Amino acid sequence: MNKKIIVAWFSCIITLPVFSQSGINAKRLTKPDPVIPTGWYSGDMHVHRNCGEGSIFITEDSLIKMMEVNNLNIISLLADMGNGEVHDSKADLLKITGRDAPQTTSNRILHWDTEWHWDATYSAFEHQAMGGHLVLLGLDHANQIWEESPYKILDWGKQQGAISGFAHLQYLADTIQTELNCCIPVDLPVEAALGTIDFVSEDVYSIITPKGGYNSEAAIHAYYKLLNCGFRLGLAAGTDFPCNDKEPLGTLLTYVHVNGKLTYKKWIDGIKKGNTVVSRAGNREFLDFTVNGKFQPGDNIAISEKKRLPIKIGWSSEKETIGTIELICNGNIVASKTGISKPGKPLILYASVSFTKSSWIAARRMDTSEHVSHTAPVFITKNKAPVRAGNTDVLYYIQWIDHLLQKIEPGSTWHHYFPNDFETVKARYLKAKEVYSKMLSESE
Repeated sequence: MNKKIIVAWFSCIITLPVFSQSGINAKRLTKPDPVIPTGWYSGDMHVHRNCGEGSIFITEDSLIKMMEVNNLNIISLLADMGNGEVHDSKADLLKITGRDAPQTTSNRILHWDTEWHWDATYSAFEHQAMGGHLVLLGLDHANQIWEESPYKILDWGKQQGAISGFAHLQYLADTIQTELNCCIPVDLPVEAALGTIDFVSEDVYSIITPKGGYNSEAAIHAYYKLLNCGFRLGLAAGTDFPCNDKEPLGTLLTYVHVNGKLTYKKWIDGIKKGNTVVSRAGNREFLDFTVNGKFQPGDNIAISEKKRLPIKIGWSSEKETIGTIELICNGNIVASKTGISKPGKPLILYASVSFTKSSWIAARRMDTSEHVSHTAPVFITKNKAPVRAGNTDVLYYIQWIDHLLQKIEPGSTWHHYFPNDFETVKARYLKAKEVYSKMLSESE
C-alpha cells in the first residue's frame, strides 16, 4: 500500500519544570530544553554505585551532581540483591525504603531500588542462576535472596507492588539462545507468557565485532516478537553505569510522560504503562509520536471496524543531525523519512495507516544501522481482540522454550542450575509453552 508522506517543519521551544520533594511545580529549570516537550521527564533507570572489584565507587552526593550533565530528572539507583559483588551491597539494600533518597534536591530525584542477579557464568560466587537479571522498581524493602529461578523474585516483588522487568536485552541474538553468559535473559519469553513482568530494558550501546558482542537491534527484535504475540510490555533504557563505564550517566535514558506533578511512583508507573520513549543519545533528541492527533505511547485505541488513522512523528534534535524516522506496525516498516533535524526545526513524518485487525504501532529514529531513539507502542484494538500478528513469532518462542526444556533435562548442560527446583521450573516452562500453543489457533 502506498503511503502519502508530507514533510513539514515546526519550532518547539519547551521549558522543563522544577522538582520538589513531593512533586514538580510548573516552573522552568535553569535553562529551557529545546528537545523535550512538556510533561515528559528523563531518567536513567539502571544505575549503581559500584560494579565489583576494580570498579569505581560513587557516592550518592556525586550522583546528584552527575545528573546535571545530561539534565536527568530521575535516577533509579539499584542495590544488589543478588550475588553481592558490589562494594557495600548489604548497606545499599538497607537504603531501599520506598522513599526518595535524602540526597534528592529540589530538581533531581534519586531513589533506591534493586537488581537481582546470580550470574550464570560467574563461578567465583557460590551460586549461579541462568534466568537473567531482573530490575525491580518501587520496592519498600529488599535483602539478598538466593533463588534458582527469577520467578520467585518476581512474585516477591509483586507482593510489594513493585514493577519488574528483564535487563540486558542487548545480550540477545537474533536466534534461539544456545549459550549462556553473565546476563542473557533466557527466561524472557517464559515470564512474559506467564504475566509476571511489566517491562523490558536495554542498557548498553551496541559493540558488535566478528567475535560477537552487544546487539541492540536483536534486543528490539525480541521485543517486537513479544508485542506480536499480544503481550503489552513497557520499554525502558538505562546505562548500567558504572558497570558500563564507556558511557556517561544518562547516555541511555527513558523519557516518561507524566500528568501533573512528577513523583518517582508516577514515573515508574509510566514505564509499566508504556508511556515511554527511549533514547540512546541522552537528552540530545526526542521522538514526538501521536496517533489520531492525541494518542501517545502506551495508549489504546478501540475500533469496531476497519479504521484509517493519521499519524505524526516529530524528531527533535539538539544539534543538526541526519537520520531516518520509521513507523513500525506489527514489526514491519510501513512509512519512513530520511532527512535532517535541526534545533528548533524537527524533521516531521506524516502517515496514514488503515487498520483491519488489532495491531501495535511505534516510531523509531535510525542512524545507518541501529535505532537511536524508539517509542513504546500505541495499541489499536479491534473488538477487544488481542494482537495476533502471525504464527512466525509464536513458533519462535515455542522453539525457544523447547530448547530450554531440552537443555535443563537431567544429563544436559544446564540441568545443574536447578539442584532443588527443577520440577517446578520445568512445569513453568511447559505452562508458558501452552500459552504460546494456544496462540497458534488465534494467529493469522
